[in-house]
Amino acid sequence: MRTALFALTLFAASASAASDFAYTPKVGAGEPVIDSRPLAGCKRASLPGARCLPAEDFLGRQRQLPSERDILWLLGTAGLDGGESVLVIGEEAKARDFVAGLLYLAGQKSVRILTGPLPRLAGGGRERGIVRSAVWTAPMRDGLWVLGADILRDKPALVDARESKPVAADGVVIADDAWQAIAHFTQLRAGRGLAVRVHPGQLALAAARAR
Repeated sequence: MRTALFALTLFAASASAASDFAYTPKVGAGEPVIDSRPLAGCKRASLPGARCLPAEDFLGRQRQLPSERDILWLLGTAGLDGGESVLVIGEEAKARDFVAGLLYLAGQKSVRILTGPLPRLAGGGRERGIVRSAVWTAPMRDGLWVLGADILRDKPALVDARESKPVAADGVVIADDAWQAIAHFTQLRAGRGLAVRVHPGQLALAAARAR
């Protein structure tokens, strides 16, 4: 009975992930666009109404994430409150997937990720402001973030972003830094519908704590 309930839970989680977090080959009409490319390229030409949110804005020198408060503040400076259904575009797949994954983890209502070549670009995208133009109100998807203490206590299956071996459907993605971990989380959850979670710290720390 417990096995059946666990399988049902995984199925429901995968179905949910597929509906609000997915790759798409086309741009939807009137869909808010998040451009993950470097700022200069986004400001020069992007899709109509695009907001420039380059991956670099979210990362420190060692590709570590800022605090939760600072992430949500940054999203507010781009005019986002989390209630939008957004489309993330970009030329570099990992940077695009990192931004998309971070938005989803932060609680964005729905995140679609444009695959393939970018469509024809026109006017420049909008750079985020210095202060917030919107207040983020969406609850973070806390259940998808796994901290080192959680790994030490629960000892979940770990999914090393550097390896290509079979992935546990409910595994925790680890990598050398937050950029790689969250990008790989996106590829598995949005791309393959797996109910994975993510540890956004360093792989060495996560692996050591799992012993």
